[in-house]
Amino acid sequence: MRGRLFRIAVIVAIAIGVVPGGGPAVAAPAKNEAPLLRSTDPGGERFRPVGRLKASSQCTATVISPPGPGTAPGALDPRARALVLTAGHCVGRFSANEVRAGLDAPAGWTFTPAYFVDTVDRHRPFPVASIRYATMKGVDLAVVELAASYGDLAAIDVRPLEVSAAPPPEGASIEVVHAPVDGVPSDQEYLRRSRCRSAARTDVAESPWIWHGASPNDCAGIAGGSSGGLVVQRDGRRVVAVLNTTVESTVSGVCKLGRPCEIGPGGVVIRPGTSYAIGVAPLSGCPLDDLGAPTCRLDPGLGAAPSDTRVAVRSEKARWDAALEAEGRTHARIKTGPLGRTDCRDPAGYGRPFAIQDRPVIDDPLPPREDFYVLCVVSGKGSEWVPARFASFTTVQVDDTPPAVAPVVSARDLDTQWAVEPIFQIFEIVHYDIKYGARDAVDCADPAGYQPYRRFPAFLAKTQAWRYCAIGYDLAGNATPPKAVDLDPA
Repeated sequence: MRGRLFRIAVIVAIAIGVVPGGGPAVAAPAKNEAPLLRSTDPGGERFRPVGRLKASSQCTATVISPPGPGTAPGALDPRARALVLTAGHCVGRFSANEVRAGLDAPAGWTFTPAYFVDTVDRHRPFPVASIRYATMKGVDLAVVELAASYGDLAAIDVRPLEVSAAPPPEGASIEVVHAPVDGVPSDQEYLRRSRCRSAARTDVAESPWIWHGASPNDCAGIAGGSSGGLVVQRDGRRVVAVLNTTVESTVSGVCKLGRPCEIGPGGVVIRPGTSYAIGVAPLSGCPLDDLGAPTCRLDPGLGAAPSDTRVAVRSEKARWDAALEAEGRTHARIKTGPLGRTDCRDPAGYGRPFAIQDRPVIDDPLPPREDFYVLCVVSGKGSEWVPARFASFTTVQVDDTPPAVAPVVSARDLDTQWAVEPIFQIFEIVHYDIKYGARDAVDCADPAGYQPYRRFPAFLAKTQAWRYCAIGYDLAGNATPPKAVDLDPA
């Protein structure tokens, strides 16, 4: 599992790591803010099950009835522990194919329902006891179980919503209830309601993840903290989707973290300003203690999975280089092709079975053309094979195009010296090589002498003239022309 988590850790470290001259990078402040939702607003009582989840991050979540047969509201056992629905990424960092089920929640996780701005004195956090199900494979969903019962919640007038068995509506008016925190004053980090429209469902990629049938929307005010937010049809009372991701304006790139793209037969498309929600229909009819039930459409996470250790590569001699983690399976079949035009869930196109122990690494050559590609894996043991609808996958971009931006170098004046360092531009420039020295002795065009930038500034005394050189690289290793910054003595 460590190999599959490596790429995500690298991406996240780049995207949220400390940037020169500032703090951690965060999502842009919410624009065209959605209005705060008060408990006394018309229809506001419908949203008492929605609240703040404090887990691996701050998100929005909703109390739901237990999914599965025989769980109509009238049949609800008030003694049963309450279930809360949110986005998968709200409860941890996931590899592309990871599924978690039946795990104890870390200490300190809480959920506070009825998270209205006008009822702060009545907010009551409940401890989260366990993660019943969570994944970012194909969907971005998580169900956690509280230490409190449905009866405990009913005592404060919080009753669960049902999960819809239908996919998110297309072209319909929707309401989204969420509690953003990024760019929001701390005394306003409460529930808000966005009234907007959903568009035609589409598959979405945000490396390394792929989500099927995501619902685009133009909802206002979506920002960090909104994830997991409730989506219902206008005036509806059934959960149809939860908020998943947004195309951010503060980073660049396509199909990267914070820059999700739509994928399909026409290739890859990015739609700035669009947010996406994940339908909850796969959860409907699925008893969480029996993921193998015939009515369950959730991925049980049983198949062999390829490692996802790279985001982008140059075409020259590029290969998949994807290690297979057997996960108890002995044999596998694979297929590859352009992302969006290759559906891992389609049984057609897979090759002949092979023993995983004989081929533990898929090292087939990648196509030499620039594009996004997917490697699909189905696996089995004996006569039992994971169905193609639960195929595992990994993706990579073949990219030979240099960054579209030039290196940026900061030189801060510290009286007797300069603090000089290059500035990352996610995801155009994610690494730098640098060198510096006396101006007359350094030629930035000469490749000799460059060293990797270690995220520490160079402190250059103002006793001489300096030249600082920087070459930026994207995720595939494509380089910018060298940037020269000359500094004159005081």
